Amino acid sequence: MPELPIEQLLRRWTLGPLPSLEQILASMDPISWTFVLLLVGAIGLGIYVTYSTRHPFVVMDQVEWTPEQWLERLKRDPTQLSPLAILNRLGGELTLALLEHGDRTPGPQWRATWTPVREELLRLLGQQEAFGPTYVLARYYQSADPEEPETVRIRRTALIHMLGQRRHLDPAPDGTPAQLRIRRHPAEPMGDLGFDGPTLWLEMDEAEAPRPETPTVEMDVIDFHTVESASLHMVIRRASDQEVGITLHLHKRFKMWVVVDTTMDWS
Repeated sequence: MPELPIEQLLRRWTLGPLPSLEQILASMDPISWTFVLLLVGAIGLGIYVTYSTRHPFVVMDQVEWTPEQWLERLKRDPTQLSPLAILNRLGGELTLALLEHGDRTPGPQWRATWTPVREELLRLLGQQEAFGPTYVLARYYQSADPEEPETVRIRRTALIHMLGQRRHLDPAPDGTPAQLRIRRHPAEPMGDLGFDGPTLWLEMDEAEAPRPETPTVEMDVIDFHTVESASLHMVIRRASDQEVGITLHLHKRFKMWVVVDTTMDWS
């Protein structure tokens, strides 16, 4: 039988013929087997790590996912995308559906996750002066009807912006519901703001009513800067030692009022 080229090369190098598999196995000692097992384990671990770290990125970057599929994923975990990416992936109508779903979902754990996403979505939408984003905000604030008094639309917009579409503030420990107190100009019409609790309307020159012990939302008189610009100061009191004041700045766009900025009261 003629020699193989590799055998000729080994013979020239005086290395002898290649050992057979039986000879290799017979020459193995425990230390050699240990090194072989370590090598096989290292190769297997490298393959596992490679595929396990690639998989999440491949899933998150699936370009074939539809906006509706993204909406269902975000309803379970709204932090899977940044707020800007949510707007880009979902568009106006599905972003509105996400906002409404987020406000309807109860539970402190969900609120802790959802609140910062919601606030940033509203801020991004408020910065865009196009009709589409403005109409999405107006529908979310339930203030898209131009036939309704503007002051009612402004107050409902502010209430939803701060408390969500449920317009709910947790009751007192004894179960007493939260109260909405509105200070208004005598010529301002009253209307239904949908607050989840009793509402008290006070005229601006009326004596200050005693502060209730229950959680309270207080609204001051609306300050109109122009016919298309206004601000409204609110105080949300969840407990005697938990109070936050905030001023909402609103603009009128396409006959609809939207919140474009907020200022915290740190005094």
